[in-house]
Amino acid sequence: MKLASKVAVITGAALGYKAGGPSIGSAIAFLFAKQGAQVVVLDINKEMGQRTADRITASGGDALFIHTDVSSSEQIQQAVKKIHDHYGQLQCLVNCAATYQGDIFHTVVDTPEEDWLTVFDVNLHGYYRMAKYCIPLMNASGGGSIINISSIAARQVVPGFAVYHVTKAAINGLTRVLAVDHAPLIRTNAICPGFVKIANSEKDRNPEELDQWYANIMKSYPAKRLCTVDDVAETALFLASDASSYMNGQCLTLDSGRCIMDAHEY
Repeated sequence: MKLASKVAVITGAALGYKAGGPSIGSAIAFLFAKQGAQVVVLDINKEMGQRTADRITASGGDALFIHTDVSSSEQIQQAVKKIHDHYGQLQCLVNCAATYQGDIFHTVVDTPEEDWLTVFDVNLHGYYRMAKYCIPLMNASGGGSIINISSIAARQVVPGFAVYHVTKAAINGLTRVLAVDHAPLIRTNAICPGFVKIANSEKDRNPEELDQWYANIMKSYPAKRLCTVDDVAETALFLASDASSYMNGQCLTLDSGRCIMDAHEY
């Protein structure tokens, strides 16, 4: 098993709020546990976060759920203390928690300041806080790997979604800073997926609407299929394992080539 004897904490690891459907964080938690890791599930959603941990333990794995709001330094510090008290070590941090609440589908001018700051407080500052308080325990454990879930939105811009793009670009910058400042004990890399099929994105679309929506999305990806949460989880496993021991400071694009494809029809 690739992560045997390693402790991994994953933020945003609750199952999707929509009927417990797939989420990136929970998929990473399940795969890490399957590969031998002792998994710490951090999420603001108590029911779905506990459900992730329960599913791991029911399958014979080792998991601990800690209810945590990553916008709170106090709660993160308490969580890290619980990890230390329970496991005594930490080798991997996966930052995945994100929020898209508020009136944020706008330009910089039209995005309410309160909503802009709220998104930053979770999507970027939550990554900073987790790194700040986990790194000392990781160093004391002999080092390890930090994996930041970013997006191709760090490089490409959809009009009218300003705050999302800015936070993702900043996450890539944070990744590089952590990679340089905390090597050689800790490696830090990011995963930048394109569109990923998750339960929370489906909203209230009926099955026919979902089929059409997904079909339209697939047209713009060379693979002609949707990226799944398992695709992201497998990439995270590579970055968490010794197979990527010389990889540091990289922001890996996971979009089947969409970013490099010229879609112009001649």
